[in-house]
Amino acid sequence: MKNIFSFKICAAAFRVKQMIRFYKYCEKLGQNVYIYGKNQVKQIHKLSDWLTFLIDHLSDGEECLVVVEGNRVKQLRKSFALA
Repeated sequence: MKNIFSFKICAAAFRVKQMIRFYKYCEKLGQNVYIYGKNQVKQIHKLSDWLTFLIDHLSDGEECLVVVEGNRVKQLRKSFALA
């Protein structure tokens, strides 16, 4: 059964290094990553798409909603909370 984990990213709290680590961990666990911003939803398949979308949307002071879907979301959420 797949589970969902979501959180918002705001421009003031955006850290490139954290987002790279987070995405790589999602890849390692085989989770699906979606991002919503400026009335657009995109499923992310590559690290470069992840960073491009985030930087483009956060540069305008917007917020982005990240949704992660998969079987190992609970493990991901625990790791993310500790970071």
